[in-house]
Amino acid sequence: MTMPKTIALFFVALCTLTLPFSAVAGQAITRVSDRQPVSLQQLCAKAEAADLVMIGEVHDQTAHHDLQLEVIRQLKARKLPLAVGVEVMQSDNQKELDAFLAGTMSEADFQPVFARNWSYDWRLYRDIFLFARDNKIPMIALNVPKELVIKVSRQGYATLTAEERRKLPEGTTCDVNNPHTEFLKQSFGEIFKRSARGRVFDYFCEAQTLRNSGMATNISLYRKKAPKTKIVALTGIWHGVKNAIPEQLSRSGAKLSTLVVMPEIAEFSGGKASPEVIDYLVSFPSP
Repeated sequence: MTMPKTIALFFVALCTLTLPFSAVAGQAITRVSDRQPVSLQQLCAKAEAADLVMIGEVHDQTAHHDLQLEVIRQLKARKLPLAVGVEVMQSDNQKELDAFLAGTMSEADFQPVFARNWSYDWRLYRDIFLFARDNKIPMIALNVPKELVIKVSRQGYATLTAEERRKLPEGTTCDVNNPHTEFLKQSFGEIFKRSARGRVFDYFCEAQTLRNSGMATNISLYRKKAPKTKIVALTGIWHGVKNAIPEQLSRSGAKLSTLVVMPEIAEFSGGKASPEVIDYLVSFPSP
């Protein structure tokens, strides 16, 4: 079964969803547990105590990347052992990422590598990558190979061959009986119901679970190599919420304390953000 064009476009947008942050007028941070406003410094103090800090993004929003960079800056200034995990790079491109960070691959040579991994503009992420390179912060290529995600989203996980499954990080699963599947149903079920029938939504959930599990596995593997390192993971919103990558980490037995920071979007506005899903919500002024 092939995926209808409308769903394919939606899936790509979702999955492949500078001034310093302090200079962005009008931003506001809310602690979701009690709906209280907090400062960026207060947020970073909590982040300092967590093993894993998930910071979500809408991929084409510059302000979201400014927030990510400023939290990384603040944590680096506290002289913490730090690594940055990124959805925008696939794990089979870790060597190229390491070469860029080591300075043995130029920015000009790295940009085509980035473009093969991610469809959004390099300039949206450039400052984060350069800050990591210039400050010798390791980066983790979190994502699973793109061609496998596309195949699962169109045809289902069962169609992956044994050879294709060997390309996934060891330990990656595709069990859609997880809280994130129900979360996706509530958020996107109606869109799929209006646009397509059959197993398309099931395949979408399988692809999301595959990516969440793969990224969680790569985080866990890195922590085993560097157990005292704090990881700041930068992903799309629907991968970073508590029932996505953090839930997959918990399922695999990884005992990491996690802080989840998300930009405000329509699904989280008007008091709809839940502490079961998000710890801190950041709103930005309208452009």
